[in-house]
Amino acid sequence: MKTMLALFALGSALCVSPAIAQTLGYGPQTRTVHYADLDLSTAKGRATLDRRLEMAVADACGMASSSDLAAQNKVHQCQTETLARVSTERDRIIAMAVSGTDRLASRQ
Repeated sequence: MKTMLALFALGSALCVSPAIAQTLGYGPQTRTVHYADLDLSTAKGRATLDRRLEMAVADACGMASSSDLAAQNKVHQCQTETLARVSTERDRIIAMAVSGTDRLASRQ
């Protein structure tokens, strides 16, 4: 299964958009993860962002019947690949928060 991700930094939100294999019958799904309310310079803020990302990815990738092992594997693969792709943007946003450049950018 091939997954694709469109990930955009939208001010204070991330869009998670994996494409599910056509064999599962789903089209591309998009979820927005907001983080403006989080202090990403703290471990607690980063943990909350990670939970939000995991929930958005799980929701976007969908679920498979417990009796369909192949579909379960595809959903798991979608989640794994999408989280891997999201991690680059997540790390960039956290680095900006820690260095304070996100505050500078929002003032300009």
